[in-house]
Amino acid sequence: MVRLGSALIAIFVVGSASAFAPASQHAVRSTHVLQMTTTEAKDPVKVGVIGCGRIGIVHLGAINKAPGVVPIVVSNPTVSKAEDAAKKFGVPKFTGDAMEVITDPDVDAVWICSPSQFHADQIKACAANGKHVFCEKPIATDLAETVEAINACNEAGVKLMIGLQRRFDPNFLRVRRAIEEKEVGDTIIIKTCSRDPSPPPYEYVKGGGGIFNDMAVHDLDMTRFLAGDDPIEILAVGSCHIDKSIEDLPGSEAFDTASCIVRYPNGVSAMVDVCRQSSYGYDQRAEVLGTSGMIATDNVYPNTAKIYKNDYTGNADMPFDFFL
Repeated sequence: MVRLGSALIAIFVVGSASAFAPASQHAVRSTHVLQMTTTEAKDPVKVGVIGCGRIGIVHLGAINKAPGVVPIVVSNPTVSKAEDAAKKFGVPKFTGDAMEVITDPDVDAVWICSPSQFHADQIKACAANGKHVFCEKPIATDLAETVEAINACNEAGVKLMIGLQRRFDPNFLRVRRAIEEKEVGDTIIIKTCSRDPSPPPYEYVKGGGGIFNDMAVHDLDMTRFLAGDDPIEILAVGSCHIDKSIEDLPGSEAFDTASCIVRYPNGVSAMVDVCRQSSYGYDQRAEVLGTSGMIATDNVYPNTAKIYKNDYTGNADMPFDFFL
């Protein structure tokens, strides 16, 4: 490990985590409350960050802006990336070994921003060392490892949160509020779409667990969030239309396009479509049809200006591109 010289936003999920229950069993759902406090803590929460790729850099920037939290060590297998990140964000220590972050006695919580295939083992190592965990999605690349990682955190009494940030997006929260307050009646159908402006590199897709784990997970989680229950049946299909180089990868890693139909209790159904490329820009929307109305989100645009011409009518500018 190398040294470079001399009020946390409380978004951890509190309580026990549970995987989806079988169709015949519905787990009791605990209520988790997002609390943000502005009180100054005498001792800031000390954070270690694993992974200094594109998402790790995003999280380091966010951590540096949050009150009551300070990053004290970063790691990356290519140690020069860890060193560059440490210099950029004023982190005092960097290393090429993730375990040095996890076992650092000064670290209170670990941000896991490594490739998907390493998440489960790193979560379990954090639990074994008594570290709270924020992990980028997915928890793991298969169900067995997912359950093992969740159980490890429960048994160790540490907090685990996964980066499913759309639950905190004001647009999606407004849809959730409309459902809770029965503004559109009882829910009948939920629809979401997630379309990225460009596909990720081959190296990102390989070993990542496939499009359902590394992309559609956001939409599947959002349908669960809006339905307020666990799914009882899922039909999923995928295909490759954009990046033919991934067709040699196993399972759903060979898909760049996918659709899901999800059945929830009380006959509620959800439809999800995802694609790794959208020619018209970043596209993230949700719609809920109820017995007395419908509510839908739109993409976020830089302005409300529209152009009306003989060959085009619509927004003057493309929606904001939040894609990393």
